[in-house]
Formats: sequence, C-alpha cells, structure tokens
Amino acid sequence: MGGLGSLQGRGVSARPVFTLRIMRMSSSAETRPDLDRLFEDLSHPNPNIQNQAFWAMVEHYPQESMPRLLALLDQSDTSLRRAAVRGMGAFGEISLQPLAEKFRSSEDGTVRASCVKAYVQVAANYPDEPFSKDAMAVLEEALEDDCPVVSQSAVMALGQVGKQGAAGKQALPLLLKICQGENIAHMQSAVMALGEIDDPDSEASLRALLADESMDPLVKEVAESSLARFENMKANRPVSG
Repeated sequence: MGGLGSLQGRGVSARPVFTLRIMRMSSSAETRPDLDRLFEDLSHPNPNIQNQAFWAMVEHYPQESMPRLLALLDQSDTSLRRAAVRGMGAFGEISLQPLAEKFRSSEDGTVRASCVKAYVQVAANYPDEPFSKDAMAVLEEALEDDCPVVSQSAVMALGQVGKQGAAGKQALPLLLKICQGENIAHMQSAVMALGEIDDPDSEASLRALLADESMDPLVKEVAESSLARFENMKANRPVSG
C-alpha cells in the first residue's frame, strides 16, 4: 500500500459509478466541497448521499476528515456511527493505524467493534491490498475480546480479508485457529471463509472437519458447503500457459 499520494488512484476504482461521475464533475469545475457540509451529509437518511460525502472527504480532505470520523465512532447515534465506519473504510491503508490506536485505547465494546467493522470496509474497498502486521494483530486481539460483538466482528473481518486473493492468505492462520476453537458461531463463520481462500491448507482443514466424528453437525454442514465452493473454485482456475 502507498501513502496519501497514491490513495486517490486506488480509491477511484473502489467507488460506485455514480460517485465517480460526481467526483469528475467536481474536479472539472475546480470546486472544493465544504467539509462541515460533508459531515452534515453523513447524517442524511439516503446512503448514497453519505457515500458521496465520505468519498469527497477522501478526495479533498484526507488529513482533516479522518480525526473527525474517528471521533464519530464514539457516537451514540447508531446511524451516524455506521456512516463513520463506512467512511473510515474509504481511506484504505492510512486508516489502519488510527483505527488500531482507537481500538486499543477504548474501553467501550461498541467502539472497539466499530473499529473492527471499519477494517471490514477497508478490505472490501481495497481487495488487492494486504493489511499491515499491526492491523492483523488487532484482529487477533479482537478475537479474544470479552465483548462478543467485537470478537464476532473480528471473524467477519478475517473472512473479508480472506477474500483478497494472494493478499488474503494472511488471514488464513487465524481462520484455521478459529476452526480449532469451541465457539460454534465463530467456527461457522471461519469455515465459511475457508471455502473462498485458494490455499491447500484451506482444503485440508475443511476435509479434517468433515472427518471429525465429534464435530458439531452445524459446523460440518457449513464445512461441506465450503468444500464444495472450494472445489468449484479450483475447477475454474485459469489454465496457465
């Protein structure tokens, strides 16, 4: 991942088409939206307006807007907090460390869960970019969090990171670890994610779960479905020349 200079080029590819058009119109007219107005738009009930607002922040105010978005993660207003989570996810790499610091400094489980959910958004918006070592460490810490919403969000984030092709394999060790645990809900989510990670260890783990006679039936059912998806993925691999 690069810094602020390369963020805009990568961010463009992740933006919805309608936002791209708005950004290009704005650039061509050489206008700069008002930052306070953009933050007001995060409270708009239309999610498209919210999307336009935080992508405009990425475009025009990357340094100024991020601290304000981080502060909104403490908001009691659920809708505004969710908009801030999505907004942080639009910034890509430069949001990973601030989110890690926010996660580790907060005693509020809702805030910590929001930080982890923002990681999900980063992975979704920038699918070809690996997470930093510290960001992965945060997800590992979140798995052990006393707050169940935080730990489940971490599993969800790892599943999203796991979809990132070659970069996603960094999530594999933690997903495999979850599969050896005792939390059935976490195991189901991790097993589901394994079906989308093109790695021999994924296949081996799924087959081991299916062969384990003591395994929970619900986990086995998910493992069977995930193995079928994995085999379909293998069958559809491009043939190398």
